[in-house]
Amino acid sequence: MPRHFKDNDTNSVLTATPLFSRGVKQTFRFQQTIAQAVRITGFGFWTGEDVCVEFRPSQPDSGVVFIRTDLEGMPRIPADIRFREEKPRQTSLVRGNARVDMVEHLMAAVKSLRIDNCEIRVDRPEMPGFDGSSRPFRLALETVGTLAQPAFRKIRLVTQAGRIGNDEQWIDIRPNRSGCNHYQYELIPSIGYPIDHQEYDFRFTPETFRSEIMGCRTFLARREAEYLRERGFCQRVTPRDVLVLDESGPMENKFLYEVTCSLISFI
Repeated sequence: MPRHFKDNDTNSVLTATPLFSRGVKQTFRFQQTIAQAVRITGFGFWTGEDVCVEFRPSQPDSGVVFIRTDLEGMPRIPADIRFREEKPRQTSLVRGNARVDMVEHLMAAVKSLRIDNCEIRVDRPEMPGFDGSSRPFRLALETVGTLAQPAFRKIRLVTQAGRIGNDEQWIDIRPNRSGCNHYQYELIPSIGYPIDHQEYDFRFTPETFRSEIMGCRTFLARREAEYLRERGFCQRVTPRDVLVLDESGPMENKFLYEVTCSLISFI
């Protein structure tokens, strides 16, 4: 059945008609932005610099865009794979001379609420680390809520199987005719790494992200943490901020999601 959306500004009614009516249950929705601005502050794990992040509503079809307010001209960096820079242990976006680092947890929170259009104004290149999870970003965005916009969200439909990655890390992508994104995650640690083999299976919705995913935190072995600190990185970070693992488990911290039969956690 067609779905309707009323634009209160013009009193016009837009109609969305499903394009895949046979065998594919595809959910169509209108684009969303945040209902009002919200600000969150913290410090970057790598640099230790204080940073302020301000989320602002934006127009339909504008996408999610980072704005470096500390640089001349306030350059804009779209959250688009075309601007991704290969960098170990973090996701970075670069456009011209402007960059933003450690955007993965912030972007997970934005996408978990199905926010399509948003300006993200930052006064430093690195996003705040908080507790090493998406939780603080998601909770901040929840305080202002989302707003539907009179424009259709662009649909991407997987029609054939594929693989992205290399021999050690990869993502297999397959069509799913149920109309819901279904994820299976497997972690196979290297020999001697202080964490067990883990598997997790979930269907993505804003609700499951909140209850099962947003609290998942950055983790690393004690030897990795010591290596980084010896080289001048992560000087403000402690084991209470991220999961630092040794042979006995988390140092000065604990797992949030744990299976009682063994030391297996969804990190």
